[in-house]
Amino acid sequence: MKVPMPPSGTITRKSGKYPYVYKVIEAYRTESGQPTNTRVSIGKLDMATGLLIPNETYWLHYGESADAEVVVDISYRSVRAIGAAFLIKSILDRLGVIALLEDVFGESKSMLVLTAAIYMTCRGNIFERVSDWCEGYAFDENPLTSSTATRLFSSISYDEKLQFFKGWVPMHSKQEYLAYDVTSFSTYATAINDAEWGYNRDKESLQQINLGCYLAQDSGVPLFYVTYPGSITDSTHLEYMMEYNDTLGIDGGCFVMDLGFCKTHNINYMHAKRKNYICKADTGVVAIAAAIKSIRNTIVSMENLTSQGVYATSSRSRFYGETTNLHIYFDENSVDAQKKSLYRTVNAEDEKLSKLEQLTKKEAKKYSRYFDIKAEENGKFTYAKNYKKIDELAQNCGFFCLITNTAIGSDDSLRIYRRKDVVEKGFDELKNHIDMKRMRTHNSDTTEGKMFCAFISLIAVSKLSSMLSEFMKKRGMSKDGLISEMEKIKIITLNDGVRLMNPITKTQRTILEACGLSVDDIKSSIYTV
Repeated sequence: MKVPMPPSGTITRKSGKYPYVYKVIEAYRTESGQPTNTRVSIGKLDMATGLLIPNETYWLHYGESADAEVVVDISYRSVRAIGAAFLIKSILDRLGVIALLEDVFGESKSMLVLTAAIYMTCRGNIFERVSDWCEGYAFDENPLTSSTATRLFSSISYDEKLQFFKGWVPMHSKQEYLAYDVTSFSTYATAINDAEWGYNRDKESLQQINLGCYLAQDSGVPLFYVTYPGSITDSTHLEYMMEYNDTLGIDGGCFVMDLGFCKTHNINYMHAKRKNYICKADTGVVAIAAAIKSIRNTIVSMENLTSQGVYATSSRSRFYGETTNLHIYFDENSVDAQKKSLYRTVNAEDEKLSKLEQLTKKEAKKYSRYFDIKAEENGKFTYAKNYKKIDELAQNCGFFCLITNTAIGSDDSLRIYRRKDVVEKGFDELKNHIDMKRMRTHNSDTTEGKMFCAFISLIAVSKLSSMLSEFMKKRGMSKDGLISEMEKIKIITLNDGVRLMNPITKTQRTILEACGLSVDDIKSSIYTV
């Protein structure tokens, strides 16, 4: 291997027939005033190319330098930057994903699914250049092209996916809390069965596909997902999602959900089916507003201060048609910000109304939260701010509530609910890092198969995040930056079949160690293939 000469700080001395290159560590003068220095050898100079043939000491000093790009002699068969693919594959292997894929799909097809998932982790959702990636960045994974990827996606059946989930979920049976949430993916395609118009979370004027997902809060990995038509609301789909639990072997556990699921029919269902839940509740519901009002003047007390810096008290009464527990919280630090947000919303709605000439009954109901509206049969209307309603809403600023059918106390319920952000982070990874914000598929079969490969990728990305979040935060490094760093690990296969690996940097070694891996693990994988 050869690398460019460092731009400065070196001297060259010939010894025998080779000129050796030294890095100057310190320059100083002797007692007699003669200039001298402390130096270490970093390799030999190749006279024909002007490049440096590095030794191990070179990599200790320049291993993380941008100038350390390896230049290989012409007598090689291939150069592959396998570090990121190795890391992702190792994570999936240790989680048991690869063995489970082989059980479900067989060895050949499972390796194609694995290649697609690793590619999506490294490069995202666009498969036009997957063959180039396989040539330069994969090692022993089965290669894919854009056309074979499309055929792979179409070949993944519903039964195969369900078989995978039935094996995957029980491997996490000790998970006490399951975060459940829904996201959507926009598409231009017209031949996808589930693509329908609905509430678009990304504010795009496109049809969408909805995806409901369970994530294990303790491990941070996704467990199960199901797609369904984009016109169906989150709260409507809850009981259909829960019907999968028996098939998946989910018995017990507590489901942690956000405000969108807190509807009377859902709370009734969870109680009827004896399923435990912690769910954010609407403070505007009459019974909950009354409960807040009854403690508004007494909640701020040291007795009610939780370990998380907010005040809390509990009430057991009838909410959403069920006798259950309501935890009421007050965060005095958020009061001013919430009031300002409320007033901005009212003024923005006022401006919208001022520009309208007519109003439907549905629109009038929407605006009645803040305004008194008098509508005529022809659609004409007059309106005025209802300051009493607005002031009542302002009085509840800083308050929020959780409803639960468990005996978990206020402090622990809040701690558990706040850990629900694992699912939101997972959706962010799926849409942004894996680039599934757009499906980029044209029919239902390829869409479903591609989503499954993206799910396998999400498992790897989620685990990678949990193991390396502190490291990335400390270094100011994104996941894309982390993958780029690992891709600097290269193996060179010479014409005679011998494989060489460039020495790894301190950063790369730290990443491997954080994931329970070592340089020896990489060497073992490339020398035994």
